[in-house]
Amino acid sequence: MGNRHLVALIFTALAFVATQRAVADEVVIDQWENTVYYRYSVNCCRADTPAVLRVTSVDEYELFLNGESLGQRTDWTTMEEFQVTLGRSRNDFGFVVRNKGENQGSGLLMELVSEDKVWISTSAGLHELWAWTGVEQEGDDWLTEDSFELLKLDEWERVQAGNLDTSMVAGRTDSLNAEVVAGYVGGIDGASSAGLTLRNVFGENLALGQLAPARAEPFDGRANTAWNINDTQLNDGASIDLAQRRLVTGVRVLTEGEDEEDWAKNSVKGYAVQVSDDGFRWTEVAVIQNIDQPEQFERTSLFFEPISTRFVRIVIAQVQPLTRAVIAEIQILGMGRALSGSYTSPAHNLGRGIRKNFGRAQWWGDVPNGTNLSLQFRSADADDPDAWSPWSNAVSDSISQLDVPEPREFIQYRVSMTTESDLLTPRLDSLKIEFTDTFPVSNSMASVEPNLAVLGRDTTFTYTLDLDFNAGDTGVGKVEVDVPSLPTDLELTLPAGVQASEPVLFGDKIEVNFDGAWNSDGQLTMRFGARLLSNAFTFSTRLFAPNSDEPLHSEEDTRLDRSWTVRAGEVRGALLSSIKVNPTVFSPNNDTRNDNTVVEFTLSRVSEPQDVQISILDLSGRLIRDLDSGFITGGQYIRPPAGLDPTAEPGYWNGKDNEGNTVPPGIYLVRVKAVLEREEEVRVRPVAVAY
Repeated sequence: MGNRHLVALIFTALAFVATQRAVADEVVIDQWENTVYYRYSVNCCRADTPAVLRVTSVDEYELFLNGESLGQRTDWTTMEEFQVTLGRSRNDFGFVVRNKGENQGSGLLMELVSEDKVWISTSAGLHELWAWTGVEQEGDDWLTEDSFELLKLDEWERVQAGNLDTSMVAGRTDSLNAEVVAGYVGGIDGASSAGLTLRNVFGENLALGQLAPARAEPFDGRANTAWNINDTQLNDGASIDLAQRRLVTGVRVLTEGEDEEDWAKNSVKGYAVQVSDDGFRWTEVAVIQNIDQPEQFERTSLFFEPISTRFVRIVIAQVQPLTRAVIAEIQILGMGRALSGSYTSPAHNLGRGIRKNFGRAQWWGDVPNGTNLSLQFRSADADDPDAWSPWSNAVSDSISQLDVPEPREFIQYRVSMTTESDLLTPRLDSLKIEFTDTFPVSNSMASVEPNLAVLGRDTTFTYTLDLDFNAGDTGVGKVEVDVPSLPTDLELTLPAGVQASEPVLFGDKIEVNFDGAWNSDGQLTMRFGARLLSNAFTFSTRLFAPNSDEPLHSEEDTRLDRSWTVRAGEVRGALLSSIKVNPTVFSPNNDTRNDNTVVEFTLSRVSEPQDVQISILDLSGRLIRDLDSGFITGGQYIRPPAGLDPTAEPGYWNGKDNEGNTVPPGIYLVRVKAVLEREEEVRVRPVAVAY
């Protein structure tokens, strides 16, 4: 029952550039398979009742009755027919559906017909509910549990409408009006159109789980609660708060009862639908009266032009003297997209059962304004829950370097999507992952001490890197270690026989270049001073083969409670500090000497990216240039060592104004402004432009 992932393999030898790159393989993924487990419980009237079951689902499915398999099928274009025998009490149907993500749609279609009763797949049921989950089910207990009981568990949900093309399905009985039902794992749809998108909410009851301000019974999804209405309650109402504006297209009202006699007795005569943005001012959008036809007694559906609203109210518009109506459930129907969702891939060895050094990930798709798409990755040497590394930080860039422990055999990815409008969705069309089977070292583990520090105070850290080499490893030519601020008083200790040039110190990392290659087992240690500037910091480590720009990411050493993460125990220091301009005088005349300057600063107590505004003003305070510093976390932002490119620094200024013109010579002011929720700090420094 495990997932399988379909991939297209493209093996490409990458060209040699200024520095050597290993011959790399590429895997392109453009199909998004998932497995969904469905449950449906049927109560029958007598023992040994013969019935005909017809069912289909995209793409492959296995069918169970009371825990026993009835078979597997792979052709979704035909409703397969099974002769079954129903018991007197509950009969439990189970389905395991594997969707290959081949754009054939999603969902399941079922018809169950006995001599005197019919059951169909529907998302509108109340007494006999369809349930689904995307969590892999172990054992057989889920196959014989009442679907009502399963829905009490967090991992099980009610189905919504699916989108299988029923016109392509042979053997379907149109008159039974069976509905395609579906569950979308993670709120993501990877089978209904080209690409991976947020699921469509069509057929979902938007009211479930939301707040009913005064009368909860008709919105709670439970068969044993109801709204009793007598003939004095004309214009009485029941309302629901959808928590935010949603695109609403209609309502469905279900009558209390279990048979036609009950429904005829309990049916409401007429009602109106009203909507509101604030819960106080209401607008009527639809009304139905004179509900007197037998086909209307069990349920009525009232549709109208889509409207974006937060509150929906049903108002009794017609009553019958001396009679009582009982509404079992009010369902609010909508359209558009879910507001968020995520897709987690199965473990993937990329077609090669070997350990790998993962390179870049690149994706193609569409991200409209107001939507977001991000990816995370993790790695392991075995497809075991305890073997996986933590998820990497989410990245939204279409091309990024994979930041997972290496070498490893398996890779897994997670796609997260959000939208501010239920009319828009991001879309992922394909994902390419690069990898190579050559790497500098087979095993690397890094840690740091202490793991608790005072935020903003100088602390002495001891960093340790252990390397174990195997035959075929190319050796390590360079090590990069992330640090929370510019290191001071660095003491480097190397293994016997390994030599290195003087370490290069940056505001955010230490770079150690070896003479030749480090290619024998050993340990490197560095002792240095630095300041923790955020609530937590990880001393992530990258290793490079000689003359290579492809990093191998080290693993965290967690043996004996070690760690490479430092957390804040106390908070001290200013939000903004160490503000200076380097150099304070520069000449932006394009002669490649002293052509730019960098506004240096230290940002403390910031763990989540914040907007730091860096502006250039003239002496009258007029804005000359807004530097694009972006959103940054706590850290020390300084000019890199001589000879290295400073343009990536948030405080980089090339002497031009907002229109792209070079400013005239003179004295200017640099303003750095950092804003937190309850705190704001501003610093101003002078800078001179001279020719």
